[in-house]
Parts: sequence; C-alpha cells; structure tokens
Amino acid sequence: MKLKDLFLKHPRVSLAKEEDNDEILSFFSTLPMEGTKTAISYDRKPDFFKFLSFCGPLSYVFIVRAKKEGGICGVGTLVLRPGFIMGEQKWVGYLGDLRIQPGPRASVIWRKFYGDLMDHAQSIEEFGGCEFFYTSILRENRKALNALVYNKKNPFQYFPLAQYKMVNILLRYPGHGLKNIFKKNLKEIKFSRGSLEDKAEITKFLKGQNKDRAFGFCFEEKFDEINFRLEKWNNSLLENFIVAKDAEGKIMALTLLWSPSPSKKIMIDKLPVSLKLYFYLQKMFKKSPKEGGELEVLYLNFLEVRNSLSQVEQRFLFSSLINYIYDLPIFRDYHALSYCAFEGTALDNLSGYIKHSTSLLLYLVQRRQKIGEDDPMPDIGTVPPSFEMSLV
Repeated sequence: MKLKDLFLKHPRVSLAKEEDNDEILSFFSTLPMEGTKTAISYDRKPDFFKFLSFCGPLSYVFIVRAKKEGGICGVGTLVLRPGFIMGEQKWVGYLGDLRIQPGPRASVIWRKFYGDLMDHAQSIEEFGGCEFFYTSILRENRKALNALVYNKKNPFQYFPLAQYKMVNILLRYPGHGLKNIFKKNLKEIKFSRGSLEDKAEITKFLKGQNKDRAFGFCFEEKFDEINFRLEKWNNSLLENFIVAKDAEGKIMALTLLWSPSPSKKIMIDKLPVSLKLYFYLQKMFKKSPKEGGELEVLYLNFLEVRNSLSQVEQRFLFSSLINYIYDLPIFRDYHALSYCAFEGTALDNLSGYIKHSTSLLLYLVQRRQKIGEDDPMPDIGTVPPSFEMSLV
C-alpha cells in the first residue's frame, strides 16, 4: 500500500507541505518542552523541515486537524534511515516531535492514525519495509511515561533500550587541564583534526563500532552516513572530526564536532535562580547564555571509543579527548559541549568539569500482539544503540 491510502482512512491527518510551515512553527511555539525547573523550547524558524533533512534521507511530518478547515492541533514526525538490526541493514525509523493539543479530540484522532501507521508500516511502499522504530522520552515527563510506557492498554509496547543523559559541559575546573593525569596511560595517543587522508580509516573504524549495534549507522556503498552528513549538514567538514590514534596510526577514538543551529536552536525560556547565578559568574571566564536567549551548543557526533579497550582505558581516553576539544578555538564560540552519555558506560560520570545533565530514556516501539500483555523484547542487536543527541 501507499501512504496516501492510509490518509484516506484518516481524513483529519495529512502529510505536511511547505505551505504548512508557518502554521506548524506557530503551533510548536504554544507547546514548549518544560522541565521541573528549567523551561526550554526548540526554535525551528524559519524552516521547520530543514532540521529533519539532517536526520535521515527520508522524513515525514504528520499534522492533525480536528476540523477540515480548522487549525493544526497535533504534529508528529518520522525519520527513516538505513540502520543495522542484528547485523543486517534495514530501514529503521525514529519517532519524534510529537505535540498534541490538550483535549480528547486531537488525542483520539492521533492514536487511531498512529495505530494504523504502525500496523501497516512494513507494507507501506515509501517506508521500504521498515518495522523497527525507536523514540526518546524525558525521564521527568511522568505524564508521557504513564500514558505510553506503563499503560498496558496502550496498543504499543515501549521496550527500554537505554537510560542516558544529555550532558552539557559548561566549564573546566581550574587546573584540571594541567594535571595531565592521563599522560602515563595514553603516552602514545595523539589527537588531530580529520583530513581527506583519514576518511577511509574513519569509515572502517565507525563501521566496526556500529555493525553489531541496534540501529547501528551504515557506512556502505548504497548509503554512507559520513557522506550523507558531509553533504547535508551545514558546515560539516572532514576537518571537524577529532581523531585519536595510537603509535601505529590506529584510530582509538573519534568524534565529529557539529551543531544543527540555526536550523534548530535551544532557547532558554526560564532558568532557576541557581543557574542564573552560575551563568552570571561563568561570563567572567567564557561565553555564557542568558534567559530568553539561545543555548549555543557544540555536539559530539559519532562519539566512539574503541570497543576492544577496557572500560578503564575507555574512560582515560574519553576524558583526554574532552580535554583536547575544550582547548580548541572552536569551543570558545559556544556555551557548552554536549554529548550523549549512556548510563553505566565509560562516557558516564566524566569528572573535572562543571556540567548540566538532563536524563532521558530511549525506547524501541512495537505493536503489542495482545492488548494488556507484554511481549518479549525482540532481538535487534547490542545496546546501547547507535544514537545522536544532536538529532533529537
């Protein structure tokens, strides 16, 4: 079946077009993502669709209208990309940007459409047989967790994939960069910016790190995630890779520095008093954000430390990598250095820096076989999965 056939069954839902852009942006501005103490919103002006083009080769924006000629009362997006499931390349989907206007009408319309979408996703021609979807939920969003994850009446089961933190490094403690406590352990590791000569080795390294992971990124001839990002991401260059090599020239760790701003900006709508005071003091040492302004973040993408290293070695190497990036001139243009830290991994609990963390949960989303009963977790590969904080 085609996607248009699904819309025939759900006339109040449609695929957004370019002419819907301003109305979508207006709708999003009325529903900011609020935490318990800090209120932030994502600014996608002037083009809501632009950010989605960074996330994968196929993207869809679904809009809900309670009345035929009425305004938008719901939005949800789906991004499709090639990814590894149990070592096999498939189309995988990320469900994001869900905003539903308070009230039963919009929720009912969306739930019915969403159910049909998931039921028929594998047979929808445009989706290329996609049957594995994942999504992210703020850990403090109890309303969403109760309605989606813990509700066995929900026709969809949310299988926990990983707990993670969005870590924002704000400031290095005085003297931490001078201690050089990792010199003994990493005396033969050298850090450098990426170059064209490194591309083949970068590709080989990333392919080896991702091939067995759930939702692993693909670096194949038909679709190469590196080439996709270099082509689609604003100001993305091979020189933005930071590479750590051993004495033999073997890559031991790497990351790609990039920010989706201005296509997606994090706006600080409200700050608790403690953070207001902290940022006031921070501006004496480095660039500092303000309430009502943008939090300018430089993300660590493709963040990888070689799997074969022990966790102790991984921690040493990761900390040294952060120390190297912190001293680069590019970081001075940003308020924070941000990355995804899966709990229990070597990237968790970095010391030596003032940080602000937001806890989130990553879920595999599948249709239940029987309402009210939990199904066993399907085999999809090793976890934590491949995932980019910058693309949420």
